[in-house]
Amino acid sequence: MLSDKIMTRELSARDKEVLLKLVPEMADLLAQGIDIEYMNILPPVANHHSRDEKDFEERLKHLDAQEMRYLADRILDGSESLGCLYPEFAEAFFTAAGQRLSSAVSDRLREVYMSSEGCN
Repeated sequence: MLSDKIMTRELSARDKEVLLKLVPEMADLLAQGIDIEYMNILPPVANHHSRDEKDFEERLKHLDAQEMRYLADRILDGSESLGCLYPEFAEAFFTAAGQRLSSAVSDRLREVYMSSEGCN
């Protein structure tokens, strides 16, 4: 059965910290006790909270190098997915990662994205 093969995860406290840096308007929901039910960080930010890729780029600027490294590490270890990102949003992320981390990290992230099976 397909649903048995889909990996899910619950966002950690660190994941939620990063998510709130990208989507500060969600803080009110958390304060009201509404739980965040996302399985990843970047796809919901890009697909649901950003008006367009420029808005997504602006949101990424809120992350410091350590937070960008955290996301990159989650992508590289497979716990964060880029598969649901449209190519222009993925490129915005790769550019930001290249600027804050390195071009080598950006290239590795791009390889992961290109080899992904898309959005499940």
